[in-house]
Amino acid sequence: MSEGNVKGSSESLLIERIRDGEEYAFEIAYLKYHTALCRYLWEYVRSKQVAEGIVQEVFTEVWQNRRSLNPLGHLRGFLFETARNKALDHIKHQRIVEKYISESKQKKKRKSFNKSYHREVDDYQDFREAVKKSISDLPPRGRQIYKLNREEGLTYTEISEYLDISVKTVETHMRRVLRKLRVSLSEYL
Repeated sequence: MSEGNVKGSSESLLIERIRDGEEYAFEIAYLKYHTALCRYLWEYVRSKQVAEGIVQEVFTEVWQNRRSLNPLGHLRGFLFETARNKALDHIKHQRIVEKYISESKQKKKRKSFNKSYHREVDDYQDFREAVKKSISDLPPRGRQIYKLNREEGLTYTEISEYLDISVKTVETHMRRVLRKLRVSLSEYL
């Protein structure tokens, strides 16, 4: 009998005994292929723990489904093919998990940005309202000079000519107005 036939027949005998529920035959298969399967799977998953976990799953499945093993099949090929498929499933699952984590982080960033943006918009609107109120609370002449300068873009000289007052008076009014605005808007500055 050639060596290939001896190997083939010993594997067939091992499969038959596992099918019959012989724990010793199962233990022989486990001891014979465990290390080789772990090394093989490490090439896929790059983790000793994950590889060992998958090998455990493979052997658990073999034992649970031992009745469906093909007695004429090749146990080694079956084990390696099953292990490879489980490793590929693990890799797919990891990619999905990583994608979910990445998307979740992006959603959190967007949500945080949106909250921050809305808070800034609300703060800005509050600030604008406070500015309007502070300007409306100014004395009439100060408010007029402020609006001519800041809203109309007139220079102090142009304002003095327009209102027929001195440039020094315009400067004094603007200094007082800006001081009052600084005080009333201090919480925003």
